[in-house]
Amino acid sequence: MEQGGWNEAVFLLLGAALTWAFYFVQRRVERRGDVDAIERHQKLLALKQGLDGANVDLDELRRFERRLIGKAEVAVRLADDYFTRAEQVARDSDDARISQTEMNQQAATRFERVDRRLDALVVHLRRQLDAGNRATFDEAHRAWLRFRECYARFISQSYSTGSIRPLIHAVTLESITAAWTTELETQLGDESLGED
Repeated sequence: MEQGGWNEAVFLLLGAALTWAFYFVQRRVERRGDVDAIERHQKLLALKQGLDGANVDLDELRRFERRLIGKAEVAVRLADDYFTRAEQVARDSDDARISQTEMNQQAATRFERVDRRLDALVVHLRRQLDAGNRATFDEAHRAWLRFRECYARFISQSYSTGSIRPLIHAVTLESITAAWTTELETQLGDESLGED
């Protein structure tokens, strides 16, 4: 066989090998989509069977999803509020016209407003609970109120200067109270009171 004949044979074999390889790669890729679809359907079936076994329907799952999304949105809003409040405190501390006492009083007033909202929510929720759940809720809420005060005292005492401590205490009380109010609304699914 001549050199040209060998080259043609090699190219022919190489072309056949590449065609064969391309065919099998393509089949594998196409089959991967089928395998993915089968696995996805198997997972959905397992999820449906699990939901059926746990007596959970799709509506309950959707309500749970909405609550989680609501909690995430509230977390973003609270973080934004904290950042805005920190900026406000920084601006006020640089303003010679606003005394430390006035800043402390403004923070205390904001906390009192948030605390009144929590009190209204607690009254509203307690009316909806049966005796056993009400007792459990009351115990949890009393424990949370003790925690709130201890936490705010701890945070404010971590500041070395005494004049800013009342401000930090009130701001901490406000922020943790707003977070607890939101947690109760989200967990118990009650948004009927709205915001002030």
